[in-house]
Amino acid sequence: MRKIFRIVMILLNIVVSVSLALACLCSFINPKTIWWIGLFGLAYMYLLAFNVGFIVFWLLSRRKKMMVISLFPIIAGWIFIGKNIQFFEKRIPEEDLGRSFKVLSFNIQGFQQANIKEANHLPNLFDFFYEKDPDIICMQEFETYRWDKKLTKAYITRKFNRMPYSHIVMIGDNYKNGIATLSKYPIIHQELVYSDNTINACICSDLLIGKDTVRVYNIHLKSIGFHNEAIHLLNNVVKVEYGRSDVRVIQSIIRQIRTASYERSKQVEILSSHLANSPYPIILCGDFNDPPTSYSYRKVRGSLKDAFVEAGSGRSTTYNIGRIASLRIDCILFSDDFKAYNYESPRVMLSDHFPVMCRFVKQN
Repeated sequence: MRKIFRIVMILLNIVVSVSLALACLCSFINPKTIWWIGLFGLAYMYLLAFNVGFIVFWLLSRRKKMMVISLFPIIAGWIFIGKNIQFFEKRIPEEDLGRSFKVLSFNIQGFQQANIKEANHLPNLFDFFYEKDPDIICMQEFETYRWDKKLTKAYITRKFNRMPYSHIVMIGDNYKNGIATLSKYPIIHQELVYSDNTINACICSDLLIGKDTVRVYNIHLKSIGFHNEAIHLLNNVVKVEYGRSDVRVIQSIIRQIRTASYERSKQVEILSSHLANSPYPIILCGDFNDPPTSYSYRKVRGSLKDAFVEAGSGRSTTYNIGRIASLRIDCILFSDDFKAYNYESPRVMLSDHFPVMCRFVKQN
């Protein structure tokens, strides 16, 4: 009986070990080549936890050498741990605070604030921005009219009276959905990098910060677009039994993930080419709709630095879907011209995303 148990454990260990290796490998494989490998990347943190569990299991057994099955993919994919977990936050020195600027990126879910039911809920989101007082705001899913008739573009921009400069592009759904960059600094150039005519787009804005021009990218890569049925199923993913309707929803989820992966790979090619030709230092904010183990993240990041990796701490989940799935899909990237400090992702329930924010200091 013990022999059978040991064989089963070894086989299970091999499965989760290979799965972790595939999760790391998906960062280097274009979804147009093998789309399904990205599914392993979405489960990276859980696969990592399972493999750590197996290492502990073998260390407590008589067959300690078997821990190498899990140890190998963990060591081989070591760089991905730091992209998902950090332990030491980098705080800004007091002498640099005066010459720093704060950037905040937030997928605001169309100002929906679905978790707040009161009729007068709209000011809460604006109050959050007012309290944090960033110098640059990048908003994705910037939506007008849908949830409140008074929510016009003019009404919204008036609410941001501390931000005199704006770059807002409305796309899709009769031009009621869009993407917006607001700034305390003059915007001297505006450009639409790509748009898929739904809610996904990328804009770049050249800001004059002191004597320096900084190019700020605000991106929203292709969304999967889960419907209510899919979200309900993911919330009950621990169920043992599934009905026919659930199977159809699972098939729909797979199709949506595959289609979104293809579209993101196209957008990433456009964006990475645009980034390579930037004449100015870069700060890139937005909703990647993909975790740090993904091809999209690696391709966009290139030689840029990740604010969470450089100055964050903890797990920094920015999106929750279902009871057991949590992902960091919202990022702030930046070029070597800056130093990052005080990264945080406040746990405010104002959207299906959490905001991400960071302070930057231009290096001399």
